[in-house]
Amino acid sequence: MTTRLDISVGPVQGFVAQSRRTRDLWGSSYLLSFLSAHAMHGAQQAGGRVVRPVVDADPLYRWVADLRADEAPRLGTLPNHFVVEAHGEAHEVARASVHALEEAWQSVCGAVWDRFVEHAHPFGDGTASIWNRQIHGFWEVMWTAGTQDGTAGSHGLLARRKHWRSHRLPDEPGDKCTVMHDLQELSGYVRAESSASRKSQNGFWERMKKHLGSLDRRDNERLCAIALVKRLFPKVATEALGWEIDTSHWPSTVYIGAVPWIRRALAIAPQQTRQYAEAVRRSAADTLSERHPPFAGLDDAAAGNFPKLDANYLHREFVKTERLCPLAGDGDNSIRDDLLQRLGTIYGAKDKAGHQLGPPPTFHALLLADGDHLGKLVSRTGGESVGQTLAVFTHGVSEVVDAHDGVTVYAGGDDVLAMLPVPRALSCAAFLASRYQSAFGGLDTEVEATLSASVVFAHVRLPLSAVIAEAHRLLDDVAKGENGRNSLAVGVMKRSGSYCQWVTTWNRIHPDGGSSPATELLERLSQHLKRDVADPGLSSTLIYRLREILTALCGWQHWKPGVWGNVPEGLDLRAFLHAEIIHSLERKSFENDGAHADELTDLVCKLLRPSRTSSAEVAEAGVDALLLARFLTAPAREEGDG
Repeated sequence: MTTRLDISVGPVQGFVAQSRRTRDLWGSSYLLSFLSAHAMHGAQQAGGRVVRPVVDADPLYRWVADLRADEAPRLGTLPNHFVVEAHGEAHEVARASVHALEEAWQSVCGAVWDRFVEHAHPFGDGTASIWNRQIHGFWEVMWTAGTQDGTAGSHGLLARRKHWRSHRLPDEPGDKCTVMHDLQELSGYVRAESSASRKSQNGFWERMKKHLGSLDRRDNERLCAIALVKRLFPKVATEALGWEIDTSHWPSTVYIGAVPWIRRALAIAPQQTRQYAEAVRRSAADTLSERHPPFAGLDDAAAGNFPKLDANYLHREFVKTERLCPLAGDGDNSIRDDLLQRLGTIYGAKDKAGHQLGPPPTFHALLLADGDHLGKLVSRTGGESVGQTLAVFTHGVSEVVDAHDGVTVYAGGDDVLAMLPVPRALSCAAFLASRYQSAFGGLDTEVEATLSASVVFAHVRLPLSAVIAEAHRLLDDVAKGENGRNSLAVGVMKRSGSYCQWVTTWNRIHPDGGSSPATELLERLSQHLKRDVADPGLSSTLIYRLREILTALCGWQHWKPGVWGNVPEGLDLRAFLHAEIIHSLERKSFENDGAHADELTDLVCKLLRPSRTSSAEVAEAGVDALLLARFLTAPAREEGDG
């Protein structure tokens, strides 16, 4: 008898989302994928066959299975949930899978302990006990068995199994980890008990620091076993994974946000950028230099050292701060003043058209994507066919993200996690959605294969964990839950709070029966809001005026991001918008106001409506798309500009 096993490794979101740095985010995703690969290999060695995902050509799986070729994989490509076809005793295959994962986990943790914790644990208060408790109790592997065709097993049965809460983590006393806040930090001391305890805790982490690099632990970080393993396993990759892997190429969110700006700065002010880079390198420690993936145009020797700088040194406000931009001999203000002056010269440089470079953006983008109705697709077409199709999609994800100046963090199955600069993020999301549908184009299925995504534009100084949590909320609750899937949800997170939240289908149907790609409409509106162009476009003042008026018309007591309001019956909203736009254009003394106003009014009306509305009249309206377009015109603006 053939049995279908569904095996799931968790927790996922907590493990990945509780990341302070981009390297932590990558490390979490990579380690989870690595452990899943071992679980899959264990199942296959016990006589099972992994049918989803398709692993035969997956580079990470092949390295785990000792079928190695080319370079070691740098990207997690395997999901935490997989399906195994088992002949004979299904529970033996499942147990072998769990055992293989546990062995791999112990190997990783053992390598980290031996290199970084062994020397310090005698100076802690029960450090070894804390380590063992957290390491041995962290992972929960669930499995279910059903019939081979999936009618009595598969995804539905696994979903029911997840409601059976059988995995209970032990109590975690004492001071908590500064990254994974539910777990105790490793020293075991409680700072609040006494000054002696505080001193002992500080002493423990000072001893730990002796074996760590300057970027491996900040002075205020006190980590649990799990966070320490996530952070440090790449440093002992040969012992932990079985191969070397270089993780120094993971750029910060500050750097990712600045990539297009760096390229433009090199083109506009090549001499000033080279001189500035050398001035920084003379004054700052070499360990602060940035290493990054080969973004197009930034790995050329002609670019000099400017693309290699820690991106904090590209921002004038950050250069003013010793904590963000430390310099040798920091008591000498003349060094910092010189850097600020040089940076101001770069900001003031102009291109051939007379456009000033200005400062780099202070925002980056996080993209999260997930396939829709995957369970239905599997039941209609079979897990193996879906797995092969997903493998085709996954294989092309990095190419798409790279082409948009981004960095792929994870691409496995129908899931994608990537970081991008602001100007390219929405285009990348739309391109991935199109690629996903194209990949399934050859399958004969009654269920449409679509992708939903969320994009969060976040200030670079916001905690990465908060940005990840917001991306999951937008994807799961807004794009999939509220808007019915096949959707894009976008949010802007400023330091002052949420600025806007817009959700749309990828293709927006207009009242006249036509349709337009949502991201193209948004880009058109953003172009009309740009400054210093021949087209007078729309003013930011008009956007905020429309928000105030719609707040009154729709009866909102207080406007908040993501709300849609009912337009009062009998109100000709289009006529009102046309009048406001005409007034805005007249103030700029623009000729042919009427024709131009008609075009702009049509564009604004198309973006004011919810994307699922089919009525010819606008019954509901929301201003988030207008606010988003306004943000996209200048993501380097300061917080207090509205």
